Amino acid sequence: MQRQHIRHLSLEELRAAALAMGEPEYRYRQIATALYARLAGDFDGMTDLPRGLRAALGERFFVSAARAVAVQSSDADGTRKYLLELIDGARIESVLMRYERRATICVSTQVGCPLDCVFCETAKGGFRRNLSAGEILDQICTLKAEADLASAKVNIVFMGMGEPLLNLGELVRAMRTLNHPLGLDLGAKRITVSTSSFPDRIRALADSGVACSLALSLNAPTDAKRKEIMPKASCFSIAELLDAARYFVRSGRRRVTLEYVLLAGVNTGDEDADALAHLVRSQPFKLNLIPYNPGRSGGFAPTDEAQIDRFVGRLLPSAPAVTVRRSRGADIDAACGQLWTDNLGRSEGSAQATAGEAPPIST
Repeated sequence: MQRQHIRHLSLEELRAAALAMGEPEYRYRQIATALYARLAGDFDGMTDLPRGLRAALGERFFVSAARAVAVQSSDADGTRKYLLELIDGARIESVLMRYERRATICVSTQVGCPLDCVFCETAKGGFRRNLSAGEILDQICTLKAEADLASAKVNIVFMGMGEPLLNLGELVRAMRTLNHPLGLDLGAKRITVSTSSFPDRIRALADSGVACSLALSLNAPTDAKRKEIMPKASCFSIAELLDAARYFVRSGRRRVTLEYVLLAGVNTGDEDADALAHLVRSQPFKLNLIPYNPGRSGGFAPTDEAQIDRFVGRLLPSAPAVTVRRSRGADIDAACGQLWTDNLGRSEGSAQATAGEAPPIST
């Protein structure tokens, strides 16, 4: 019998599996607590379960599909970037960022990315496949366990490798476990999904019932300029995207964040700031400006502090809220996808062989 990935089961499916094995319902709660509260890495460590049940679970399931094969740690701020290898040899990035009062885990949803945003390191490595819900949850549980954060409620941001809404089914499946009291027990304030496009899928996420916040990667104030730097993500107009974002807000979710990567000399002019301010005036959005974090391939320059201050000054007071996200892990491979692309071909074996066609991006 081929073993299943137990974290891929929904909490309802886990309950059904425990009952089908002839176990009382409280055993299901014990298993869920071991998986998501204590972050057990195997069944042997679930010592509150009878030995026979642990053996039976081990015959039917395995706990984790991911293992860390490389870890980079920043001396500057403690940020840790993990290269995780999956069962088929595919590799993904996950990042743990520590702050004074919280920790944030940046999670991937795909192996690579089918979009070709010109400033993104991940895009340079192409697309392999979507991740399963279990593989998404493994990233969070692995990093929480590595950082001794079992009892902490961390923030989760789907801003790693891949476009989350092109893996919407598995994303929502994973988030139901993140929301569930017997899962990670996280609400909308602690989970953010970052997308670059796809208004119909933004609406579907809003209608799914999962609790999360939304970040829309805008990066340009006009359709023409956005198409230059985000060619495939620009199959929908900015007007369509903002209309979908307003739908997300009206569905009862929190205010949407518009992310804007500052590429010096490309989208940082006074005319860009003025056009962006016009877009967000009187809208239920907040702006998060992200100074470009150069990858090794170059091509774009970071924005200096004077430019950032000038850009922010042009936005205010028209923009409802403006923040500047400061880079973390600047002394390691901090650019998204950089550690992965640097390691492509070294040990991916079967992952290269199973690389598939990019998923459709027309909806």
